[in-house]
Amino acid sequence: MLFYFILISAYSLVAKRYDMKLQQVDTPKGKVWEVNGYLINKSQKIRVKKRGFDSKQSARQWFNNESVLFDNGESRYNKKTTPNIMTVKELYDMWLETYQHTVEESTLNKTMNFFRLHILPEWGSTLVTDIKPLDLQRYINTLQGKILSYRKIAGYFRRLLNIAVRMDMIPVDPFTKIEMPKERRNLNKPKQFMDVDEFKAFVDVLDSQYSQINKQAYTLLRLGAFTGMRTEELLALQWQHIDFDNGYINIVQALGRGLNGSTYIKQPKSRTSTRTLKIDNKMLMIMSEWYNYTTYNRKKDYVFNSQGKTLQVMRPNKWLHDVSNKYNVAVGLSMHKLRHTWATLAIDQGASVKQVQTYLGHADVSMTLNIYSDITKRASDETGDVLSNLIE
Repeated sequence: MLFYFILISAYSLVAKRYDMKLQQVDTPKGKVWEVNGYLINKSQKIRVKKRGFDSKQSARQWFNNESVLFDNGESRYNKKTTPNIMTVKELYDMWLETYQHTVEESTLNKTMNFFRLHILPEWGSTLVTDIKPLDLQRYINTLQGKILSYRKIAGYFRRLLNIAVRMDMIPVDPFTKIEMPKERRNLNKPKQFMDVDEFKAFVDVLDSQYSQINKQAYTLLRLGAFTGMRTEELLALQWQHIDFDNGYINIVQALGRGLNGSTYIKQPKSRTSTRTLKIDNKMLMIMSEWYNYTTYNRKKDYVFNSQGKTLQVMRPNKWLHDVSNKYNVAVGLSMHKLRHTWATLAIDQGASVKQVQTYLGHADVSMTLNIYSDITKRASDETGDVLSNLIE
């Protein structure tokens, strides 16, 4: 009993010494407790934020335990003294401790996958000081031969080596001594979008046949085809975001991919991705029919769901491939290419680049112009001999 009293007293003192705030927050899985505060010792002050606790008491206990560990230099939040010599894996782990607090979980997941699949298997056990330009050049050449967008992977590796330079582990970044080959062009690039006739055939199959097989898949695919919404926007859509009276959809959130295959609700991809879309009357009627059909139609229910929970990210693509395989339409297309189809046909039918950029939520007009280039090339092919016809 005496030991327990002393322990409780120590925790009470810790709570007073460390700046800490407890609050209950909403998550897709319900209300949880979150702790937000600072761990402080003689030489360090570190901000920590952690959620997922089922009670206020468990959140406070975690913080108090972590505070004691931090005082003793045994917490994972204690800054480690950087050794002069590290392996690439050790440098990566050190960098990741900071990087993971600066990006969204979906971005973190992509970054970790780049390192896990392409960098660490080759370089993880190599000392940073042992990376030679010749070995790096061979690695880059091999990478370029395997992966079209290899420069993105090389960029992450170079970012890591720049840290080694700043920390005086190595005098110069080895990347400055090698040649970066051009990225290969995909000569057998699969089709990026449907033309008008193919689009009409796809919609006809959806309306006349697939609507009777899988109403939810039908509604999602048709909405994606007629709005160009991103998959993560479709999957995070709730009934409260649909204005049935005036025919609008408000895009205010997206489904993010977390670590270990998890998903979570996040802000849209960029500031311009938060937008309001006008939908046509037939699409509005189809949405209304799905609303009346599904049992999950409360305001905060997800429009497209699996027993009330968000669908898995790859589910829409599986539905699209199912339609393609059964009816031989939209062959070789993905949900992203369905979005590309919307943009291409919209511009082809007279919409301006600015209108398409706004509707799709592109942060940069160059993204829209990449689509526009497909159309202008086709237009060039069709009009290249216009003037020559004048003198024939």
